[in-house]
Amino acid sequence: MNYKYRARTQDGEIVEGLIEGDTQKHALDQLKGKGMMVISISSQSGAKVSSGKSKGAKSLLQMDLGDLLPTSKKVSLKTLMIFFRQLATMEGAGLSLATSLDVITSQESNKALKKILTDIKNRLDRGVTLSQAMAQHPAFNQLLVSLVQAGEEGGMLDYSLEQGATLLEKQQQLRSKIRSALFYPAFIMLFAVLILVLFFMFLVPKFQEVFASLSIDLPQVTLMMFAAGEWFQAHWHIIAIIVIGLILLLRFLMSNKATKRYVDKVELKIPVLKDLLFKAAMARSARTFASLVSAGVTVVRSLEMSEGTAGNIVVQDGFENLRRNAIRGMSLGDSARQAKIFPVLVSQMMRIGEETGHLDQMLERVATWYDQELDEQIKATVSLLEPFMIVFVGGIIAVIAIAIFAPITSAIVQLS
Repeated sequence: MNYKYRARTQDGEIVEGLIEGDTQKHALDQLKGKGMMVISISSQSGAKVSSGKSKGAKSLLQMDLGDLLPTSKKVSLKTLMIFFRQLATMEGAGLSLATSLDVITSQESNKALKKILTDIKNRLDRGVTLSQAMAQHPAFNQLLVSLVQAGEEGGMLDYSLEQGATLLEKQQQLRSKIRSALFYPAFIMLFAVLILVLFFMFLVPKFQEVFASLSIDLPQVTLMMFAAGEWFQAHWHIIAIIVIGLILLLRFLMSNKATKRYVDKVELKIPVLKDLLFKAAMARSARTFASLVSAGVTVVRSLEMSEGTAGNIVVQDGFENLRRNAIRGMSLGDSARQAKIFPVLVSQMMRIGEETGHLDQMLERVATWYDQELDEQIKATVSLLEPFMIVFVGGIIAVIAIAIFAPITSAIVQLS
């Protein structure tokens, strides 16, 4: 079969032409062997690989992070990862897709995924491809479907499935890292607030009664604590409404397209948090880009889908600029160097990848480097927050202790 391609040579020249290949993967390998970076490729029948859009389908540029990550609440990333890895292993062993799906479905404990796999198997029996069947279920996002489609077209489905499993595993690990960084301070703050609420609601009134019966002069700190307790008991419902309102407002600002851009920009300016979010976004986007390019997806399409996995509009804009410049023929390294969002490391690795023909490997190294940096950042953040939290909680306990025990000490002195 003949394929029409558009690619950039090592000298930076944009060339177009026809190349013969048994499969799309074969054609791509021939072009890569000549030192070319493929921008787009299509069969002579006109089915353009770099588009990936179907009639009535949502454009990848209109998708946000929620469209690219699994949307089914009943099928977790870990469950999908296990499924992809099992299917890749069976496909590599030579089993047919129908047999593999039957085996996996029979032992699947997740009811939602089991129902999905049964439907996919039925569609395969009717002659539908695996990628087309997966596209009918929101549990498989556009990124996963594209990886499977590239494997089908290139005759390396087992490799593409393994790439999908690895990508899902890395996404799960990334989520766990962010959660572990935020869990400790969030738990301490929530615990401290809960203790204060219980103290002001139930204990402060009891102490007021006791100290009133003693008829002693109370220190200023105790009077302030009693005043705060009385105010909290009278206005606790207002505080609850304000807290709930702030949470709902924040969720609205983060989900609304008109305000999300400003929220994302602010996030990248918050001390400590900005490094975590940026490194997570770069690791996620770079690994997605690397997986797609390695699976045989063209550069433009890979960039198009990597935009949505960033999770931050500022980083997403950076990948969108890379895509637009790639279409115009500019090298990724030069384009990344001009964009302020990409560090020098990223632009240099992209340039080396283009020059050596190993762009996917260089991008994977970038993602791995950011993963390591994220690990170190999380350790440093937790180490920084631990003494702060100790001082914070200790300060609250000290104030309460002084407010309670100072009058008791005073009463003992007066009685003696």
